[in-house]
Amino acid sequence: MKQVFWQNDKEIEFNNDKGCLAYIYKITTEEHYFFRGAHSHETVSEITFILDGQNTYFLEDTFFNVYANDVLFYNKEVIHEEGNCLPSICIGLYGDIFSTLGKSFLLHLDEEDFAVLAELAQNAYHLVRSNQVEMAESLVLNLIIQQLNSLIYQNYSRLKLIVPSEGTQKITLIKQYIDRHFQENIDIACLSTENNSSRSYIQHQFKNNFLRTPINYLISRRIGEAQTVLISKPDYPVTHIAFDMGFHSLSHFDHVFTKISGISPTEYRNHYMN
Repeated sequence: MKQVFWQNDKEIEFNNDKGCLAYIYKITTEEHYFFRGAHSHETVSEITFILDGQNTYFLEDTFFNVYANDVLFYNKEVIHEEGNCLPSICIGLYGDIFSTLGKSFLLHLDEEDFAVLAELAQNAYHLVRSNQVEMAESLVLNLIIQQLNSLIYQNYSRLKLIVPSEGTQKITLIKQYIDRHFQENIDIACLSTENNSSRSYIQHQFKNNFLRTPINYLISRRIGEAQTVLISKPDYPVTHIAFDMGFHSLSHFDHVFTKISGISPTEYRNHYMN
């Protein structure tokens, strides 16, 4: 799981419609056991090419079955959780990519069509690893995205637009509250009272909608965002990340992170960046 390029959007200028390369990373079969928690990217959209396997990903409040030969696109600020990530190549981009669709999407392609895109993505990944970043960016913007746009048009019946699920209003509001305040001290019992419901009712309904309890979703949000900071800010101290994410001690953060992710925060950062 090697992330090989990251640009700070505050330091670059780009055509918003065409976009700009932020990073590329690749997950191999051997790294499938790493768990990626629920997170979003404030300024970056992502295209993910699923190379092998099958799994269930959590995208915009809904669970989707994901298979080899699928292409996923997450708009910026869309919350997503891959869980145990499938072997894949992910391209991060600044700008309003696929603005005509206006939504995130999942597209299943024929093996032949997907193989062409996957090979191009592999080439872009290797170009970045060899420090040929401008060539990689040109390949992504001028060939991969253009070809993907064409395949979307040709395979529109296979396109699944990703939109928020329509859960009960109370449960949706509670999830939205967790998403906005996950770095704070959240009391689920108080949230239940404020919504004129019992804690057991909220737990049950939340689990019906999102296949986990509110506290487990809160943990996934904290760990998922911590994982992003570990990668995007390699010099930012782990202790600061722990407290930023709402944990009250480094030891508790380290314990929960290791339990969820499969490795410690420091190991996660080193494995991702080296």
